[in-house]
Amino acid sequence: MTVSTVYVPGPLLARCVMSDTDPSTTADPSRTLDRDTVRSASRIALAAGALVAVLYLFTLLPGMRRIVPFTPVTFAAAATAVATVAAVALLAVAAPKFASLTRLTLHRSGAAEHVETVAENAGAMVYWLVVLAAVLVAHRGLAGVVTPLLDGLAWTYDAAFLIAALVPLVFVVARLTVTIDPLSVLVADRVAGPETDGESAGAEATPVDDEADE
Repeated sequence: MTVSTVYVPGPLLARCVMSDTDPSTTADPSRTLDRDTVRSASRIALAAGALVAVLYLFTLLPGMRRIVPFTPVTFAAAATAVATVAAVALLAVAAPKFASLTRLTLHRSGAAEHVETVAENAGAMVYWLVVLAAVLVAHRGLAGVVTPLLDGLAWTYDAAFLIAALVPLVFVVARLTVTIDPLSVLVADRVAGPETDGESAGAEATPVDDEADE
């Protein structure tokens, strides 16, 4: 029985070994998700900017300051209201995208629990801040159409949007409150280095020693 030897060129063999062992040559789902999220978020941001630019040019057209027949609303206010509804819809779609992008940016594989807590809370705060921005944009953009129709009850318009704006603001404050402690631990790790096992054991033993002294 004869044994045949197959010659494999050195560069080809090295390439095959690297493809099996080098992480950079394998597909990383997190990087793909990160790219898709960035692309989606940037698309929404660019669309919102283009919408604002078109609206500004539209309000410069002749006759836009005139009143719409049989209404106390100007053509410019009506156009602004339509653009505002579109902008609010874009912000509503962008809120989870920006939140996911924030989590992916702060996420570190194998990171400590407090790092993951900071990343999760930061994503939630970004989400509610975008929602708050949507409420404020709606209040500003719809005022020219709604307040003339309310006549002497224009204050109810501000009151309604005040209540609506308080909801995301409360969530932002709540998330910020629970982020302070893990964020302080993260800052301490960055400045003074991570906590060692001896330091953590000493910190846990200190209250026991104090009770024993009493």
